[in-house]
Amino acid sequence: MINNKGFTKYCIIMTAVIGKRERILEAAIELFNRWGFTKTSLDEIARAAHIAKSTIYYYFPSKENLFIVAIEEKAEEFFCNLYTAIDASERFEDKLSCFLRLPITCIFENMPLLAMTMQQIPPDYFTDLLEKRNEYRQRMNELLAEIMDYGKSQGIINEKINSEHFSEMINDWFIMGDYWNKGDNKNKILKRLERDHNLMVQLLLYGILKRDTTQKVEEKKRIKG
Repeated sequence: MINNKGFTKYCIIMTAVIGKRERILEAAIELFNRWGFTKTSLDEIARAAHIAKSTIYYYFPSKENLFIVAIEEKAEEFFCNLYTAIDASERFEDKLSCFLRLPITCIFENMPLLAMTMQQIPPDYFTDLLEKRNEYRQRMNELLAEIMDYGKSQGIINEKINSEHFSEMINDWFIMGDYWNKGDNKNKILKRLERDHNLMVQLLLYGILKRDTTQKVEEKKRIKG
């Protein structure tokens, strides 16, 4: 059993250990985003983190491993922010808006890191990255399905819509598709997202026709009938 003095020393050591690992990751993410995987060296990361290069190998066996962990760190940060924003939203429309807006914003804010992933990572690590991407896709599918089910419970979404199928379609076409890998027109895409995401929500919720238009069509059908 650790006494108070020993426990304090243990906490100081563990804080220092975690601090170094976080500094390495922060420096790596910044440099990978700026220069890409190939042009970023461990020497540069060590200088930016103010540590010895050997310290990096203590936490990460290779630059490739560091790169993958950096991707994982950014992904977990994103999911944490997404879950928090969705949980803080009470209305179904607001939850859906968060789901559509935040992922794409995150992707394009970190576009250099994401774009370089598939282009520069050695083939031996490509399988690991694909597995991670499939994991993130599944988490996004499950989250959107939960939002859809919430909409059904509020009497907003048609019960006939299959939440899982709908979620897979939206994620494949809009959220987790391959377009992010091209890395073109970042600012233009972000502006279009800000302009269009509310419209996307409205189309998903209410369709193309306005409600009063739909009612008029139904009235004409009843009159003709």
